[in-house]
Amino acid sequence: MKETIYTIPLSEALEENGECAFCFLEDKLEKEQIEYALGPAMMEPDYRILSNEKGFCRRHIEKMARAKKALPLALVLDTRADEVLKVLESVRPEEGKGGLFGKKGSGYEKLTETAKKLSCSCLVCERIEATAEKFYHTFWYLYSKEPDFKNRVLSSKGFCLHHFAGLLSSMDKVGGKKEQFAKELYELEMKALSGMKEDVHGFTKQFDYRADKENWQGPKDAHLLAAARLSQSFERD
Repeated sequence: MKETIYTIPLSEALEENGECAFCFLEDKLEKEQIEYALGPAMMEPDYRILSNEKGFCRRHIEKMARAKKALPLALVLDTRADEVLKVLESVRPEEGKGGLFGKKGSGYEKLTETAKKLSCSCLVCERIEATAEKFYHTFWYLYSKEPDFKNRVLSSKGFCLHHFAGLLSSMDKVGGKKEQFAKELYELEMKALSGMKEDVHGFTKQFDYRADKENWQGPKDAHLLAAARLSQSFERD
């Protein structure tokens, strides 16, 4: 298998044999982006322009705060605040003849749309999603061309529902094998979900005073594994 900038991380993620190789990749990408935003990016004007324009979502601001790099975070937020103030100033509501915000609420609608855009964009999310798309396409290229890679996938634990859907949505380059590959991935996912269901159900039974807790062989964090598989990766601690 020819190694590239995208095949190597995919191979490493499969070797981890975790609940979802793409969750592993995204967790790694997320950590790298947070470190970059509070480190080297501070000296890169192009990145600072983007971070001022797009900002960061609640999840990633929280992670940046946890990094305990007070000055870099303050500098990022200082210039982001300048951008937010400038954008909101450009849609300042005016009381005109048509009432507050002008005729037919056009000013209100523009202000609302602008506020939503400011609050919903995130530079870290955008960069992770863009890289994830490349990983999806690389996955299908390897799956269709490399038997060893395909066998490793089909012997893995499958994927969380979020990345299962992402993989199915990115099958634009597999040609006439879509139905075959979709069926193979479906069987893998159903097996993984059935095993998860069995584990989490067994976990619930351990709270019954009649349960044989000492002989139960299921995972102690079955509820957290189920949460991650049914939703998406998250920090369990």
